[in-house]
Amino acid sequence: MRQSRDESARFLDVALAAVEKSDAFINDRVRRSFTAKTKEDGSSVTNVDTGVERLIRRALRKACPGHDITGEELGSTAKASDYRWFIDPIDGTLSFKLGLPSYGTIVFLCYQSLPIVAVVSQPALRRRYYALRGGGAYCNNKRIRISDVTPRQIDSELIATGDSYAFKLAHSLGKYQRLLKKHPLVRTIPDCVGHTYAAEGTVGAMVDYYLNYWDYAATELLVGEAGRRFEITGSNKLADGTTAYNMICGKPRIVDWLLNEVFG
Repeated sequence: MRQSRDESARFLDVALAAVEKSDAFINDRVRRSFTAKTKEDGSSVTNVDTGVERLIRRALRKACPGHDITGEELGSTAKASDYRWFIDPIDGTLSFKLGLPSYGTIVFLCYQSLPIVAVVSQPALRRRYYALRGGGAYCNNKRIRISDVTPRQIDSELIATGDSYAFKLAHSLGKYQRLLKKHPLVRTIPDCVGHTYAAEGTVGAMVDYYLNYWDYAATELLVGEAGRRFEITGSNKLADGTTAYNMICGKPRIVDWLLNEVFG
């Protein structure tokens, strides 16, 4: 069975409608209160994370009852469907818990393991990014089309990174330190905010290590549809059988420079 553009567009509308509701839920909880706890892996989770995932799951089940769903907090269904939705309800939970605006909700759909629809919504920043395979990438309904840089412009481009501890977990702290020495403009902009800045060209590139699949697959589609370059540079097998991935994305010439000079 082939996937039609019209059908993909309908699924994008489903995802956008779901995050419209989840954004309202998040904003309401920020105004009121929420609780947080520490998971077994040491990361934080709030009752907003689980509430958002339940809300989006309900919307997806109603609109696409035959599709499988994987969520960061509530696990996976197993219907053997060609379609699987992925949900990261609060990407950047630490920022959310601390009252910082740099967090978002990620929802994307894969058809036979290929991402075809992606939405990254950042309610505190009032920015919503989305992409349709073969249909372009957008931010707040405006098409994202950013040109590449010249070699002379590389030094003036900001390179965003994830947190340094993620490079340490990926046994790549030396590469992170090498980047700090070789490039004059490096700034930590973690999670989906740094990813979307790379997709729209606000930063020259994003370097993020030790990621789950749902942390980067929507980014891959957004970046590709915006004309940027996306590369998985390595991975680590974890004790629980899962895999953590290392990613670089952004303007093609800057990604080339990073691969050749720092992360190759």
